[in-house]
Amino acid sequence: MNLHAVSLPQLQPSPGNLVALCVLPSFTAEQPLLLALNTDAELWKIELLTGMTRQLATIQLPEWEPDHPVQLIVSPCGRFAGISNRFGKYAIIVELTSGTTILTLERGEYHYDKSTYPLAFIRLNNQLLLAHGTDWNRLELTALLPEMKPLSTRTIPNPQGESDAEKAHYLNYFHGKLHSSPNGTFLAETGWVWAPVGVTLVWNNNAWLANVWESEDGTSLDSVWQPLIDWDLPMVWLNDELLAIWGKLDEDLLDEEDWGEEGTQSVIMIYNAKLRTRHTVITGVPEFQTRTDLPDVFVHPQAQLAASSDGKLFAWGRAVPLQVWNLSTQQTEHQQLDHSIQPDLYHAETDLFLKIGADSIQAWRYE
Repeated sequence: MNLHAVSLPQLQPSPGNLVALCVLPSFTAEQPLLLALNTDAELWKIELLTGMTRQLATIQLPEWEPDHPVQLIVSPCGRFAGISNRFGKYAIIVELTSGTTILTLERGEYHYDKSTYPLAFIRLNNQLLLAHGTDWNRLELTALLPEMKPLSTRTIPNPQGESDAEKAHYLNYFHGKLHSSPNGTFLAETGWVWAPVGVTLVWNNNAWLANVWESEDGTSLDSVWQPLIDWDLPMVWLNDELLAIWGKLDEDLLDEEDWGEEGTQSVIMIYNAKLRTRHTVITGVPEFQTRTDLPDVFVHPQAQLAASSDGKLFAWGRAVPLQVWNLSTQQTEHQQLDHSIQPDLYHAETDLFLKIGADSIQAWRYE
């Protein structure tokens, strides 16, 4: 099996110079859909197999830097989009049908440019929820549907306070990129703490609805992987319980024969969020690049994980050609040799790897 190029039509009309791409749910449309953002701050809907495009909105994101890494996400219902510079101070939520910005969000001044803006849509209990950062160590939970309202209103802990009540719930942790499980039950992230080192956390969203402090110190909060050299790690939910994370493990968490030369080993760890246990560790995994050539952009993992419906796990990134594992055996199935193929996105519905091109989308299929 190998990667094979797939021809897709030119985009008409041209959506301009694109900087971000994500899957747009298409429950009633015959065509698989994409949502794209261009350097002119315009959101476009793209029919993947026809190339037909339509502009949906022009966004107003404070301190927008189109040349810096961009975070673009879509709600499971396809109604809303979330946009931020990956390391930006601000984020917005746009209602795609009207093109209206319904929320402008801010996460404070303190080291905001060191991790991805925490932002995730969660579909849970017939509600559409939004988890979002409002300070370096604080997340909020807001309901968007069936009506917009805050769900995690609480005081701000004071670590220098005189009473235990003032000091309670203080979290000494910088939040990072958020990943909601498919059924919305769990939320995962890799933020960081001083040294600095990365720390992967997972917690239960039903518990968060019952306890406004759940993301600080709730009973469901589990520190999955610590310490790590990096944060904002590549992650993907394999199903409603299993989470794959690409990073480095210390030698004391590995069998001796798996130790790396420097006491750490690049691995993909699969974590069971329901059982709160390590499910398995895949070794023999390449290291991803963190160096960036962009000025004023912090070092960060430049790699991605994705999973197919038939049990394949994909990993790729800058200087890391596509790697494929069979999840039923945890064995390597394929290692692509061509470093030039660097997709922006895996589109699970069509089983295509996609990359932004000039007036077109380049595509490959693993078969």
